[in-house]
Amino acid sequence: MTTFTKPVLRELRNQLDAILNSNGIDGYTFEVGNCSYSGGEATFKLKVLIKGGKSVEEQDLEQMARLDALDTDKTATIGGKPCKLVGYKAKARKLPWVIENLTDGSRYVIDDYTAKKYYGIIAEVS
Repeated sequence: MTTFTKPVLRELRNQLDAILNSNGIDGYTFEVGNCSYSGGEATFKLKVLIKGGKSVEEQDLEQMARLDALDTDKTATIGGKPCKLVGYKAKARKLPWVIENLTDGSRYVIDDYTAKKYYGIIAEVS
């Protein structure tokens, strides 16, 4: 083999992710991201997060949830699956909210209306 193919790179990314997180450096978590390639050369994006630290999406979630009065601790059933708010993508105008399916860990994006519908804090009337 002299050139990379998408299936080979997918498998390589999975292996790199497993190696970095199983034999990684204490106190850090690693995520191997997107890849660009040409011929026999490939470049992977690598995210490093301090354990216990918060990603940009998580920091933005805290700020935006406060502004929009959303409960980030609430678990909502969407499409018959329990989901929780886990992130906010500031650059995504139409679908900025990130939710995670608690049964299998898959992530989805939702719009403002859906986020307020399922995670909005209802004001108590005195």
